[in-house]
Formats: sequence, structure tokens, C-alpha cells
Amino acid sequence: MLSFTNIEEYLSPFEEIIKMSRTENKRLVLYFNTQIQQLKDLIEAINSDSFWEIFPEILGIDAKLMLLIELIGFEDFPTQEILRIVEEDYRFYFKELCGYDLSMETRPSIIFNVA
Repeated sequence: MLSFTNIEEYLSPFEEIIKMSRTENKRLVLYFNTQIQQLKDLIEAINSDSFWEIFPEILGIDAKLMLLIELIGFEDFPTQEILRIVEEDYRFYFKELCGYDLSMETRPSIIFNVA
């Protein structure tokens, strides 16, 4: 299991996957870079007062990045479809990852508080 102590370590695997895949697809690279910049901005803004507002957004970006790198490998998926799936499904990513179906109630965990 990977352990991250800073944003560079966290982003490195994503950046490698983006480089190795459809990097000629400028829309996907732009989407990726936009998410990274939003993540960096959120991290800069986080403090004890803003944590509960910002952390769900950070979880959302993490879910978007995970979905993006999963879907980018399907070369028969058009870019527009990849971005549509990412933007529609990211809120449910952790729920499904933890074995819940969409109709199930989750346990009270911060991981399911995705914005």
C-alpha cells in the first residue's frame, strides 16, 4: 500500500498514468490539471474552521482522479463519455468501493461525505 506524506507523492502515480495513456487527448489532460489545481487551492485554504467544508471537496477530487485513471484505459470510451461518467459518479465512488450498492445506507464515516 502506498503512503503519502505530501502532495507530490500523492500526485505522482496519477501523473504517471496520465503520461502513459491518452496524453494526446488535450481535454483529459486539461481536466486532470484543473482538478490538481483545485486540489492545491483547497489544501492551501484548509484550516480548523474550514476543514468540514473543504475536506469533502478534497474527497470528491480524489474520487474524480481515481475514476479518471480507471476509465482512461478504456480506449473505446470517447472523452466526453469519460468526463460525463467521472462528473456523475464521483460522489458514489467510495460507497461502491466499500461494497455498498447505491440504495444501501452507509455507516457514519467521513469517507462517504463527498462533495
